[in-house]
Amino acid sequence: MWPGYLRWIIVFLISFQSLKAQSQETFPEYSFSFKVKGLKDTVAYLGFHMGEQKYVRDTARVNSKGEVTFTHLTRKGAPDILKGGIYLLVLPNMQWFEFVVAEPKFTIETDTLNFVQNAQIKGSLENQLWFDYLRFVSSMQEEVQKLRAEQEALEPESPRYKAISKELEAKTKGLKEYRAKVRSEHPNTFMTTLFNAMEDVELPKDLDTADRKAAYWYMRNHFFDPFDLQDMRLLRTPIFEPKLVTYFEKVVPQQPDSVLAEARKLIKMVEGDEEMFKFVVHKLTSMFERSQVMCMDKAFVGMVETYYKTGKATWLDDSTLAKVIDRSNKLAPLLCGEKIPNIILPDTGMTVWHNLYAQNADYTVLYFWDATCGHCKKATPKLGEVYTDFLKPNGIPVFSVEGEVETTKWKDFIKEHNIPFISVSDHPIMRDKPENFVPSKTTLESINFRNVFDLKAYPVIYILDKDKKVIAKRLGVEQIQDFIEKHRAQEKKKQQP
Repeated sequence: MWPGYLRWIIVFLISFQSLKAQSQETFPEYSFSFKVKGLKDTVAYLGFHMGEQKYVRDTARVNSKGEVTFTHLTRKGAPDILKGGIYLLVLPNMQWFEFVVAEPKFTIETDTLNFVQNAQIKGSLENQLWFDYLRFVSSMQEEVQKLRAEQEALEPESPRYKAISKELEAKTKGLKEYRAKVRSEHPNTFMTTLFNAMEDVELPKDLDTADRKAAYWYMRNHFFDPFDLQDMRLLRTPIFEPKLVTYFEKVVPQQPDSVLAEARKLIKMVEGDEEMFKFVVHKLTSMFERSQVMCMDKAFVGMVETYYKTGKATWLDDSTLAKVIDRSNKLAPLLCGEKIPNIILPDTGMTVWHNLYAQNADYTVLYFWDATCGHCKKATPKLGEVYTDFLKPNGIPVFSVEGEVETTKWKDFIKEHNIPFISVSDHPIMRDKPENFVPSKTTLESINFRNVFDLKAYPVIYILDKDKKVIAKRLGVEQIQDFIEKHRAQEKKKQQP
């Protein structure tokens, strides 16, 4: 449930870069006064949400009466425009409570015993609605916890268990009704915008709910309907980022082409707001780069091609922008669907040279490893077993490339474990005088394979098709057989009339 964000960790960043803002959402002049009983002669911080993080905007002294005020003149050099959203009054010992900035002036009195329950609001309808809502949620959560604790001790088929389930459903319905009442009675408030953003898409009554495909597409196409993508205040709440992550990780199929298409569609919708545009582009680019889903780096490269290489990422300095583009350029030749760069390197004795492109097979396993790597010491012998039991009988070669710079350890490992597949590397002499081997024996890219293949850790596995195009990457040894069997079955199915 949404209120769980209260457990998130506060992150303090003093710096804050101001962007253009819509006038109805910003306050060039403001005055927020607080009186906290039980607090005196200390410092308080004015914080705000930005996605999943929390930042500090300003500081002010708390006097002997527990009073502290933040204004646009609080601190010389502070940002001169305050943007609306959910803010935090952060007190010593990491105590804090939240309030709404949707009006230029108000007063909140409370105490350290219970910030929310004992809060008294003066001059702010928005905060009155906000604290009333927090109190309602707190009370409901206490009741829900008691009911669930009771239910856990019961048999699922017992009458009381079923009765509690109905009570819990009623609690959820009551929360929705509470929000709906606020939206109805105060339609022009930020709280209504906030409550709308919390809602899930409701299927139309005339839609056949038994048609799961139709229901899915309706939900997907209308996922952001309750969310006002033009209201940048929602960026300064803990609501927008989880919604964004849910859509791109749970709703959209985890295929790079699909998520990239949806990303471009959403970004098109927020282009009118510079701050929203920046947040969405940065967040999605970061998500796709860090994704553990195979081949999702293709979406990252697509984002860089569309927004970073075209000069639209204006918030980055030249150095940072260059690093993002360089990262994308390194990954581009290694993406799923791309023909992998060739490798031509010798075996341990530098007597036999092996060419990756010369492996004539429907599939090739390209394996990067390091004889000193802890994971490799376990994975490489296991790969030998997979090769002997499955790959070799099916005519599938393993082309392994060892990354340890000292060849003695590589040779010793091969001999000790009787590794049965091709194993090549760049011997020290090749690294010292590459001109003696390029182009008569190999290529400069082959000798520089660590950089070409962006190898930062080992082992790394690619599965290539007959044309040496990447069809899988970053698999575990134990996944190789299963992937190839399924891929082969899919290819046969495609060929059937």
